Amino acid sequence: MATPSDARAVKSLNKSSGRRRFVFRTFSQRIEEIDIDVYRSLDQLKDEPSEGSTFFRDCLVQYRELNTAEDFISIYEEIFPSVQTLPQIILQKDFIISSLLSRLKMEARLSQEPILRLLAALSRDLLGDFIP
Repeated sequence: MATPSDARAVKSLNKSSGRRRFVFRTFSQRIEEIDIDVYRSLDQLKDEPSEGSTFFRDCLVQYRELNTAEDFISIYEEIFPSVQTLPQIILQKDFIISSLLSRLKMEARLSQEPILRLLAALSRDLLGDFIP
């Protein structure tokens, strides 16, 4: 049974004045009110890569320690010799991108997140050269 204090609590939720406190809003109106911040992430992004390294190489080494899936290890062994410096990454960008995209499949569910993170790190290294 509702007590008078419960009634006050419910009335305090509605802050609008006047008779029309509860107004019907369409689904599209409710969707427009939603504010989604897609750029906020739980992981902190580094401003600069490690000394003498690149974002891609740092990410590749990090996920090599975290991910032991067979697909990811094969990517690591294939790509790692080609990504030691930024000039190597720039020269080998087509090879790197094709290798990553060829391994991005549903059967390799455990490797999908690291591959997508590697693509994001590669885009940070290549900047304008990533798009073409």
